[in-house]
Amino acid sequence: MRLKRTQNDFRVSEILDDASLLGDGPFAVYRITKRGLTTFEAADMLSKAAGVERTAVAYAGLKDKDGITSQVMTVEGGKPVTFRDKAMTIRPIGRAMRAIESTDSNGNSFEIVVRDLEADDMRRIRVNLNQVRKMGLPNYFDDQRFGCLRHGQGFVVRSLLRGDYEGALRALLAAPSRYGAEHVEKYKHGMQKRWGDWEALSEYTRHRRGSSVFEHLKENPEDFRGALERGIATRERTIHLFAFQSYLWNRAVAIKVQEMVDEEDLAWLPCDAGPLPVYRGMATSKHKELKDFQLPLLGPDIELDAETERLYKKVFRHEGIPMSAFMELDINGFRPQAESRSVLMNPEFLRAAPADQDEIYRRRQKMRVRFSLPRGHYATLVCKRLLMPTEKDYMALRIWVARHPLDWPNDDGVVPAESDYQDRRHYSERGRSRGYRSPGAPDRHGDEDRGYGRDRGGRGGRPHFVRPVGEDRRRRGDDRGRGGGRSRRPHFVRPVGDDRSDGRDRGNWRGNRDDHRRSERRGSGHNRDDRDQRGGWGRDRKKYRDDNRKAGHDRNRPESQDGKGKSPEEKLPADSPWAKAKRLKNDDE
Repeated sequence: MRLKRTQNDFRVSEILDDASLLGDGPFAVYRITKRGLTTFEAADMLSKAAGVERTAVAYAGLKDKDGITSQVMTVEGGKPVTFRDKAMTIRPIGRAMRAIESTDSNGNSFEIVVRDLEADDMRRIRVNLNQVRKMGLPNYFDDQRFGCLRHGQGFVVRSLLRGDYEGALRALLAAPSRYGAEHVEKYKHGMQKRWGDWEALSEYTRHRRGSSVFEHLKENPEDFRGALERGIATRERTIHLFAFQSYLWNRAVAIKVQEMVDEEDLAWLPCDAGPLPVYRGMATSKHKELKDFQLPLLGPDIELDAETERLYKKVFRHEGIPMSAFMELDINGFRPQAESRSVLMNPEFLRAAPADQDEIYRRRQKMRVRFSLPRGHYATLVCKRLLMPTEKDYMALRIWVARHPLDWPNDDGVVPAESDYQDRRHYSERGRSRGYRSPGAPDRHGDEDRGYGRDRGGRGGRPHFVRPVGEDRRRRGDDRGRGGGRSRRPHFVRPVGDDRSDGRDRGNWRGNRDDHRRSERRGSGHNRDDRDQRGGWGRDRKKYRDDNRKAGHDRNRPESQDGKGKSPEEKLPADSPWAKAKRLKNDDE
């Protein structure tokens, strides 16, 4: 399952409250549509095009870099701008008396394509769609808020609260990232090698990121706090503060959800900042209580009620940090501010289009999902909830968000420690090797059927979405194949090995009439025997084709020790899921 596979797969459009903003005034209002750019980069480009300072550009909120996003920005003064290229489009939509504010946004509408789906994935989307429409889901902050974790920096604020200013500074400037550009990672590696030699680092980073930090440390070797305040941009510090503040909020809501949801209805979603508990269902009274509950982001300028204080104290006890240390944090750019946030969210206009053939992942499907969310809510979280397992003891699942893989937590909320992101097997195979099963598959202790496979696929209890191989595939093709051929092979199966006896049988796939037409097109005297001698369709061509196959795509096919050709089933490893499924079917028969 994949999100954000291409830029066209993720479309966001900001919903503007026109009545509160548009009118006459000195501010120009623009609709910005961007591809592969952050909001900061788009604002910089707009300020340069209008000929104004960067501070003259305002926007209601940040939009994702991965996708096609549309949002409104205002510019105070400057010249009119109309611009269009592949990365960004700037279109004027009116004037305003003031700069745009976050309250002028009524939220965002989303159109998201989910790719690499099989039949059971689409079934889960339909089941979960009805649950989300009825009861919503917890309003967690999702992975986009925790870029510091994805890029290896960790929570910088946590280091500051523990008094480790040097560790926080080193993480900000030199933490390696698996997603960073090559030249950036080389530069950070150079800083790591020289760390502690401030004079060498001052020379190494001259006129580059971190130069002012190391200039300060060269004169004041122990003043890491001063270097942090002088050498790191306020915007970057604020982003790291929000990341840790959001993490604390997520943990507090997770405690509340686990306390209110019965064990049989509890499920989990993957997240970079730790698994997130959600519910499949809930008693109406408990759902109303959770829906009415407001949990603010923690800050010193708010009075906490008893329940909010209890939840946050539990979180800080687990962190090993006193809550007062966070409330009293007084470093420029790291001063927390309170903000109210609802615990549940309800996507509006939630719907899914019928599945289509996936043009990128052949033999897979894609689905287009549409919905609207208020400002500050995360669309990827909704997609994860729609793809979530529908029952306990489900097979292991993995979702890719752009280039980033996430494995689903198990029923205890734990991500398998042996996750291998280089493992390219389909998740249904990986899941069976861990003991998980999908609906319709035999369980780990026997052949008990769970009610899906026999009704929807009829292949001896295997999941209805498993692609048959070998003899099963040929037998299935006897019922589906096109007429006209002596071999009765299915028209979609390409023969392999000794089955592909010579070129003459290829005509049988489309009927003998096609052989006659080919001979007529080639002209008189060019009959099949002549072509055999020239190697066009005959044994010489077959030998060349077989040699290439052994050197090419068949090099990974297991070979028998005696060198003789075997059927595809016999060539399968004995411990493979497909061989096990074949043995189960033979036992049933």
